Amino acid sequence: MADEPQTAAEGKDRDGFLNELSRSALKKMLAPLAATAATAGTAYLTRKTSQIWQESVLPKIQEKGGGKAFAKDALEQAATRFPGGRGSGVLRGLAKRLDDAQPTATAGAQKGERPGGQSAEAQKPDPRREQERQERQRRRQQRQQTLEQSRST
Repeated sequence: MADEPQTAAEGKDRDGFLNELSRSALKKMLAPLAATAATAGTAYLTRKTSQIWQESVLPKIQEKGGGKAFAKDALEQAATRFPGGRGSGVLRGLAKRLDDAQPTATAGAQKGERPGGQSAEAQKPDPRREQERQERQRRRQQRQQTLEQSRST
């Protein structure tokens, strides 16, 4: 008789406690399973997306002549959807830029600029930065030698 609840209120409290304990234990059991399922799902979607890209999208892009040609075509199609306003002019301008025979880096190189868009004088190495770079390289070599020595012993 000692195990039986004295009143109905005590019985409800005990049932509530056991229910809460059961829910808590269930949550703790299901959390790792949910995390594993999410990870597996993400890995599957990544694999599948890569597969679809390789099998479907990439061949169509190559069929149109590469990324620039594909983007140019997409911009021109989008420009036709706008009714002759400002947006269509902007999109056609972008498409024309993609159609240009000379990329901007090549045009800059003809003017004495380097591919980064700066002139040769502006890209001369700073002596302080060059010294820091050499110091980092020296420390890197020392670490590599130490690693090699520790492997040989």
